[in-house]
Amino acid sequence: MSTYPILLVEDDENDVFFFRRATELVGIKHPIEVARDGQEAIDICSGSGKFAGRSDCLAPGLVILDLNLPRLSGFEVLRWLRQNPITARIIVVVFTSSSAEGDVSRAYAAGANSYLVKRATPEGLVELLKLIKAYWLGANVQAPDAGDRLH
Repeated sequence: MSTYPILLVEDDENDVFFFRRATELVGIKHPIEVARDGQEAIDICSGSGKFAGRSDCLAPGLVILDLNLPRLSGFEVLRWLRQNPITARIIVVVFTSSSAEGDVSRAYAAGANSYLVKRATPEGLVELLKLIKAYWLGANVQAPDAGDRLH
């Protein structure tokens, strides 16, 4: 299994903590890079802002994307990822607290590969990450350029 980075786009410190902990519990070995807002996610993927000139920046093979973010929303990040030829094929799993039908429809229309609603307990999060590990990091055949240098 390739160990390309996973980009977690999440502004809530508690959610980041529990996500990291759950990845350890389920044995996800991929490095986790965290973007705290939508603009930072785009900067990481485009090598701009404070990430300009970073030669160690690999394309994430998987983006775990919250929708409710500061600066730019998850919808805006998703649209940017899909419009950029370098990031267009990255797997994007929307991972949010919203189960609103409009948000689900809008996310898929913008190019999400999957839409998962956050669970209220650490055990629920572990169960979702087991599914992500089994399907997106296990059974799914990744695009051949996953983990390539972004810039």
